[in-house]
Amino acid sequence: MAKRLSVIMVLSLLVLASTTCKNDPIPSEEPEMEADTLNRLERLIEKGVLVAVTNCGAINYNVYNAKPTGFEYELLSDFCDNYHLKLEMLVNDNPDSCFALLDSCKVDVVATGIGLTKEMKKRYQMTSPILSERWILVQRMPKGWNAMSTENEVENQLLRSPLDLAGKTVAVSKGSQAVRVLGNLSENIGDTVFILENDSLSSMELVQAVASGLIDYAVVEEYLAKMTSSDTRGLDMNLAVSVEHPIGWALKGGDTDSSLLLAINSWIESIEQRHLRRVMNKYVNKSKTPASNSEGKKNGLSEFDKAIKKTAKKIGWDWQLLASLIYQESKFRLDLESEKGAFGLMQLMPVVMERYEVDYNSSPEEQIEAGGKLIKHLDNCLESRVTDSTQRVKFVLAAYNAGLGHVYDAQRLAEKYGMAPDVWDDNVDFFILNKSKAQYYNDTCCRAGYLRGSETYRFVEEVIERYYHYKAIFN
Repeated sequence: MAKRLSVIMVLSLLVLASTTCKNDPIPSEEPEMEADTLNRLERLIEKGVLVAVTNCGAINYNVYNAKPTGFEYELLSDFCDNYHLKLEMLVNDNPDSCFALLDSCKVDVVATGIGLTKEMKKRYQMTSPILSERWILVQRMPKGWNAMSTENEVENQLLRSPLDLAGKTVAVSKGSQAVRVLGNLSENIGDTVFILENDSLSSMELVQAVASGLIDYAVVEEYLAKMTSSDTRGLDMNLAVSVEHPIGWALKGGDTDSSLLLAINSWIESIEQRHLRRVMNKYVNKSKTPASNSEGKKNGLSEFDKAIKKTAKKIGWDWQLLASLIYQESKFRLDLESEKGAFGLMQLMPVVMERYEVDYNSSPEEQIEAGGKLIKHLDNCLESRVTDSTQRVKFVLAAYNAGLGHVYDAQRLAEKYGMAPDVWDDNVDFFILNKSKAQYYNDTCCRAGYLRGSETYRFVEEVIERYYHYKAIFN
């Protein structure tokens, strides 16, 4: 009996032990890892660094006097500041290598001004458009262009319509979107455009090849052409061969985590387009950035300050405003001659020089006085249309750059579309900016025809912005 009880007790203890193991397992020596529930943006913020890759060069990213600069750099820095991130920039001029870095998760963003095509959107998460650009034709000015008496004489010898490309051979960088652009153009015009794909020259180098006479025509991105041609005379880049297309940045695709993409898109939507254009102009139109006090004479802007003040008083302008206009036109260079024949400090066309009795041998004072007379004439013509003198300054600047006819057209368009014809900002300036669109320049109220209005728009913006800069120097 005692033996039977002992067996029952042993069995009971075994059952109890078994039950205890099931309900209360022995903890393992290594604790379980917590599941990563952070999204891409949260992981980035936790890491504290955003890594981006872009091209080297004056536009996107460069280091000057140990200080990083560039269009993409400034924009990325602004985004990173919003999220208290440190920005780490990598540089790679090979597009395939840039995307290889993104595919291998070595960078978070490819910021090289990428066309937002359907193909790219299939492969990567693409941001909202940051800005838009066009493909343009680069061609040499006609022989003897700088001796021609009128701008029309120059214009008549240049290609000014995509139809003019029929039968022409046009160079492009191998593999660029320009191949598709020209292929579509050839199809649309019903004639052959011969496409010469060059696998050894970049877009910037193609511009130089046109300038040196190695090739006759090239199609490149507009902003690259402008940057390359800042020191190249004798080139024309006013024929667009494509509509404007959006460009943006690329993020890694292949998953559903779009937290970083949404953050960047929200930031893009918060940026004013006017600010974007100003940042772009800072790097594309380097010759038109504000001059500092050190660029002129000591305690002045230029050696011509006395003459500028004298003429400004006559026309009722602040002398620093007139100085800003002169810097915009010539950077205070007395003998500067433009591609279209405009000459001197005020960049007056030959017909204007003749009207105000100045020539290539006129003194700085005479040139500035003649420019002042033109400004006063434009002001008088606009006085009844724009009674507010502060607003009228911007209209006069636009007319100085593009001519009164185009300004009148923009005013008529503003009135027709329910906007204020005597207000520049966000009213008439919109129609100047968009007067290159057929919808507007073909409108029945327009009489002066086509205008590449983006140049006139920037002209006004930059002169006014530099004027405030000058005032800050002296005040």
